[in-house]
Amino acid sequence: MKHTLLPIAFLLAFPTLGQAADPRPALVDVIYGFSVNAAKFQRLEQLKELIKQGAEVNAPIGFNRMLYEGENPATSPRKATAWPLDVAVQQAHVEMVKLLLANGAKFHGGELAKAAFAGNPEESLALLTTLLAAGADVNSPHEDYGYTALFWASVRGHIASAQLLLAQPGIQLNITNIDGDTALMAAAEHGHAEIAEMLLKAGANVTLTDKRGETATSFAEKSLAKLQAAAANQQALLSKLPSHPK
Repeated sequence: MKHTLLPIAFLLAFPTLGQAADPRPALVDVIYGFSVNAAKFQRLEQLKELIKQGAEVNAPIGFNRMLYEGENPATSPRKATAWPLDVAVQQAHVEMVKLLLANGAKFHGGELAKAAFAGNPEESLALLTTLLAAGADVNSPHEDYGYTALFWASVRGHIASAQLLLAQPGIQLNITNIDGDTALMAAAEHGHAEIAEMLLKAGANVTLTDKRGETATSFAEKSLAKLQAAAANQQALLSKLPSHPK
């Protein structure tokens, strides 16, 4: 199963001289952490001040390409690819996410999946809890790759996050990503038995096949084979080393 990392795609236009002379950081600088004082607390305070000054929290801050020379940003057909909320989620900045939501930030899809992708289980759970409370769609997939929050919680092995997601009304267990992989397949491949058991009890389909012909069972078998091979190699190494004195 190939996991494509969620990209932070952003392209920024060069500021004008007048903008460069402004000592206040721009919204994009604060969200991405480009400002001089980029610590989370300092960025949060900067964002509060920008919002007080009327910053538009739903304005896109990333695009699929740079502006062409002479192109008007107001009429450009460029595609927006990033907004303050989804970038704050991807950076696991929980308090910034709460602040943006409290000031009207809208969902663009995929935020929940990005929250579940966070490496720290406590931060991931806090993000998921915040987003769900604000009305995020529990089944919303990542736009490009089809990963859902349940999929990433299963990959990461974040048990509390998986429990939270499975408790949501309308949760769909068998959504597939672009490769045809499900959350159960992800849990099986990565050896997260407790999450796999939770998914099976909730009714996940164990017979589904992805685009390469793999099933949750075949993923689990291959994962076990790798562990057994690693254990055999380690045992062979130990047999060549002197015994550790008691």
